[in-house]
Amino acid sequence: MQAIPVTVVQELSEIVFKDLGIDNQHITQWTSIIALPWTIKLLWGPLVDATRTKRDWTLSLQWLLAGCLALTAFALKLPNAFGITLAIMTVTALFSATCDIATDGYYLLAQNKEQQAANVGIQTAFYRLGRVFVVGLLVTLAGVLHERGMEQMSAWTVVLVGCSLVYAVGRGMLTTLAPVSPLDDERSLPPGDARRYVLLSVLVVVVGLAGYFVLNSLTRLAAHGFWLALGETVKGWRLSADALNLEYIQLAACLIITVFAGRLLARRLRGTELADSFGSFLSQRSLIGIMLFLTFYRFGEAMVMKMAPLFLKDTVAAGGLALSDKLVGPITGLSGVLGLVAGGMIGGLVVSRLGLARSIWPIAILMHLPHLGYIWASYAQPSASLMHPVAFMDSFGYGFGYAAYVIVLQRVAQQVPKFQTAHYAICTGLGALCIQVSGIFAGIVQANFGYHTFYWTALICAVPGILTLLLLPKALTVTEQSPQPV
Repeated sequence: MQAIPVTVVQELSEIVFKDLGIDNQHITQWTSIIALPWTIKLLWGPLVDATRTKRDWTLSLQWLLAGCLALTAFALKLPNAFGITLAIMTVTALFSATCDIATDGYYLLAQNKEQQAANVGIQTAFYRLGRVFVVGLLVTLAGVLHERGMEQMSAWTVVLVGCSLVYAVGRGMLTTLAPVSPLDDERSLPPGDARRYVLLSVLVVVVGLAGYFVLNSLTRLAAHGFWLALGETVKGWRLSADALNLEYIQLAACLIITVFAGRLLARRLRGTELADSFGSFLSQRSLIGIMLFLTFYRFGEAMVMKMAPLFLKDTVAAGGLALSDKLVGPITGLSGVLGLVAGGMIGGLVVSRLGLARSIWPIAILMHLPHLGYIWASYAQPSASLMHPVAFMDSFGYGFGYAAYVIVLQRVAQQVPKFQTAHYAICTGLGALCIQVSGIFAGIVQANFGYHTFYWTALICAVPGILTLLLLPKALTVTEQSPQPV
């Protein structure tokens, strides 16, 4: 239930937009931008803690997500389908990110640390199964319908309607499967005070969004400066005269909003629990090391994950494999499910048996070695059948490495039990920032230098992420000798 909306927005959308005829750089740029709510969800994590139970948040938002998935299906048949679908998916991302905060909080409350470590493989495997349902089964089904004569976007409409129905059925089942909330699942503020926190959270989101677009403009202007210096070598970084003026306007407007809203927020935050939750996270030991780990640990893998379906579908002339949706689905799905489940289960088992301190280094290295398969594929341009083992190994590595990543996130969040839901949202938000930035970077590198250079770059980008392990505090990697209640 967590995986389906995330995968539709962040991964399935790439394949759909490729079928709409959108170019790679615009696909990676916009699918990364609409994933922004998973990055900044840390800004309204305290609101989820303060207003309703995690169970209530989860169940309410899942109905809204089922409706958003259905709207996405029908938007594909409208004029300007690309823009309208992006808007609907942005709302879907907002609902899904908030639902993730509540669901993660529910999970942390329901189990102690030993149980979480033992079950992380199962949790990861089922999350990946949801991903495979979307990028495997649904993509294959869309390809089969298209091959049997259905127009491409009509096939996608049918498939996404089916996806929304499956999600709605799952939501109905959860009322029975989770009839009561776990111990301590309660809102921490009365309704009157909660309204004040809503206003604070809105201000926090405004500051976060405006600040993001300030950084976005600065990055694009800096890239344009590199183009002026290097010329056509980095042609994808060039801004037209109109685009350059728009960037200056966006920078000025968002900077004013950031400063104004930030000062107003600072006055209203003083002495509040919201300020305490952010303050307690920022005051923990080894903060810089933790943030660097969360940002860069998955950077190289995220680049490969973002570009893989586009590589499979791109034309041979462009360096891709020119595979149909019918062939892409089994590669990303059938082979992916085996790799992800095996990697997630074995990764969780290894961490549980050996402990995080002894296992995290080999896990991190093995997570990135499968990139060599895609490097080979970019030169050999193999048939679809030979891409199955490549996809399997990459998925295995991702699942294997992600098990350790999740445990680190959980332990960072639980250093301050009072704010563990908010802290976990902060951690996963920084992790999502890695995915977003790496996706935009992946599109720029591929558009300018092709798939060969792109996959080598992704392998090189794995090195800084692995080295961040040196900066993690030892307290996060030591396994407790006995279960500790949350």
